[in-house]
Amino acid sequence: MTEYLTTKEVAKYLKLNEKKVYSLVSEGKMPAARISGKWLFPRHLIDQWVQKNVIHPAGGLLAAALDEMLVIQGSDDWLFSKVVKHFRSTSDIPVVSSPTGSLAGLTAVGEGKAHLACFHTEMAQAKKLTRASGGCYFLSLYARHQGLIFDGKRQQPFSQISQLADRNPKFAIRQPLSGTYQLTKRLFDEQGFTLSELTHVGPFSTHLELAHAIQKGRADVGIGVKVAAQMCELDFVPLHEETFKLAVPTEFTAHPRMSAFLAFVLDELKAIAQDGGASSYNFTDLGRVEIIGQAKTKDTTGR
Repeated sequence: MTEYLTTKEVAKYLKLNEKKVYSLVSEGKMPAARISGKWLFPRHLIDQWVQKNVIHPAGGLLAAALDEMLVIQGSDDWLFSKVVKHFRSTSDIPVVSSPTGSLAGLTAVGEGKAHLACFHTEMAQAKKLTRASGGCYFLSLYARHQGLIFDGKRQQPFSQISQLADRNPKFAIRQPLSGTYQLTKRLFDEQGFTLSELTHVGPFSTHLELAHAIQKGRADVGIGVKVAAQMCELDFVPLHEETFKLAVPTEFTAHPRMSAFLAFVLDELKAIAQDGGASSYNFTDLGRVEIIGQAKTKDTTGR
């Protein structure tokens, strides 16, 4: 049943004085009905009128959220997580991050549900998924290797991906929207077989979870990053080198919180590279930027 408010009630409801309410009604700007000389205001129409007149900040609601926190989605990476953790400990800027996978992160940026995304997919795919955001900066951080992870002490070692089809091991998989899952499918396609032909274990949301499953014997082999194999003291055979990047909508790059975060990440990684503290990573392209719609790239490293 529709609820009707009197002039006095709607003024209180909207925190306006009654004179202003009468003015809005007389100008035809506020929904109202005159019954027997008395103005009545259908509450549901008043709510709709308020919503219709809400002015959103440039960049939408997510831009307003950036005043309070930084939302990161996308690919899982041990080194990036370490840098984000350090940023949290030294900054008063809250950071909410989730390893949803490269495709999920890029989609979230494109749909205005994340301030930036971590990814390691092909650039054509990244541009397609983020184009709805109105433009993006793609910031390169480092290169890393993905390959076969297994325990050579517990089983016959793997030396190439084609052996998976021949031996049908328990294969650990990542979540379907992760870049690693997409890479796995592509590598399998190149060898003429599919994931469905293997016994699956998982999916796992991080590389370290996948490596732990292999270490504990829940799986025989999987595809993941080298640092995960090293941390779990497992064998590693490289299959693919990729660049780990951040996708940042252009409308957010000038925001003080985003600027502070990106500057921290670049400075932190430069220091790590100079100290040789991450042997599983290659920092040659650190700071390189590509912008959607522009052919040229720029370098933020100062080289």
